Amino acid sequence: MKRIAVFFPGIGYTVDKPLLYYSKKLMRERGYEIVDIGYKDISKDCLRDKSLMADTFAEVFAQTEEQLRDVDFASYEDVVFISKSVGTVAAAKYAADHVVRARHVFYTPLEQTFDYAGEGTEIVFFGDHDPWIVFERIKELCKSHDFRYTVIPDGNHSLETGRTFEDTDNIRKVIREVGEYLK
Repeated sequence: MKRIAVFFPGIGYTVDKPLLYYSKKLMRERGYEIVDIGYKDISKDCLRDKSLMADTFAEVFAQTEEQLRDVDFASYEDVVFISKSVGTVAAAKYAADHVVRARHVFYTPLEQTFDYAGEGTEIVFFGDHDPWIVFERIKELCKSHDFRYTVIPDGNHSLETGRTFEDTDNIRKVIREVGEYLK
């Protein structure tokens, strides 16, 4: 079976950080072809200014389009998009715009992700202390889209609590849950 996993990082959260690193390792172990998206020349500060967010999303999406232009998703039997933060917006929009039948893993999605996301083919992880989201709104959007979701208590935008052993336990639980979802 031909399978592909595409990784859409956040602006400051690269594919070498724990959530994406271990997700990629899991997908490699399962025989998936790996594609890493990378964003260039985008400042983290742009997300703090709502007037710049639309431009940021447009630039992230343009870079995503460019990097995926030669991938023939129709030739794969299984497509998985694993994304983090602003990457969740790009992944959901790309799948919607190109009608890619992908299963999604959304780590700390932004509210705008749900403007493009389908119904029920996603698993979502977010923290209840994430300063980039309105917690109750993301929870409500997950429910209305029929997404399976997990809340990390005290988790920030990296799903970290500041307590090392709890953080490593959480990463393990998250990756295990992703593994179960993607069986």
